[in-house]
Amino acid sequence: MPKARDDKTDVKNFWTPEPFWEGQDVFIYGGGTSLKSFDPSILIDENVIGCNDAYTLGSEICDICVFGDFKWYNKHVDALKDMYVKNGGIIVTNEPKVCSRFNHPWLKKMRRQSQGLSKTKLGWNCNTGGIALNLALILGAARVYLLGFDMHLGEDGQSNWHPNTLDRPRQKVYDRMMDCFKLVVKQLSEVFPGQEVFNVNDNSSLKAFPILRFDEFWEQRRENKSSHTYIREAG
Repeated sequence: MPKARDDKTDVKNFWTPEPFWEGQDVFIYGGGTSLKSFDPSILIDENVIGCNDAYTLGSEICDICVFGDFKWYNKHVDALKDMYVKNGGIIVTNEPKVCSRFNHPWLKKMRRQSQGLSKTKLGWNCNTGGIALNLALILGAARVYLLGFDMHLGEDGQSNWHPNTLDRPRQKVYDRMMDCFKLVVKQLSEVFPGQEVFNVNDNSSLKAFPILRFDEFWEQRRENKSSHTYIREAG
């Protein structure tokens, strides 16, 4: 597989986001099958960045949605504009072809960095979740909580909580993602000192970030939202 290259396309109208979530918690709504039984209404009062099809949950759940795949854009562009953006949702991408070919007034574009973290670009890291994580940190999140970052196929062999009609589910795709997240962890304290990332998941193959047990996390958050000392999984 050819090595991904950083986007160097000379394109105007790139978005320079302000840290409007500085010091706050931000949730990333990923694509894993562990979210099939999750009630997204829990997130209505939270800051949320959704990945890909999470825009279908509506802007009352996902404040921002990100994508990084051109095929996905071609399939969803009309719904993004007509169903999500019209209701206040924000769309962000670093997909090079979309950024160079389209100037939709509702689309916020940023440059792509192939791996790792950046304060001015969005790290791709082989997955849309990597884009969302980098964006949350740029927006000032003190703590980023990952949801649905399973990094493996579900028991039914499916890859997502939503219907995936674009790609054949394959485990090796997740292996590449997890390799990229190793670099993200290595750079986190240097590029975004003091900001933290947690994986809220009972059965995730992604061990690079501290794991928080799903039910205990939400129980404690309901009891005291101002407390951020959650039970971590041993090891």
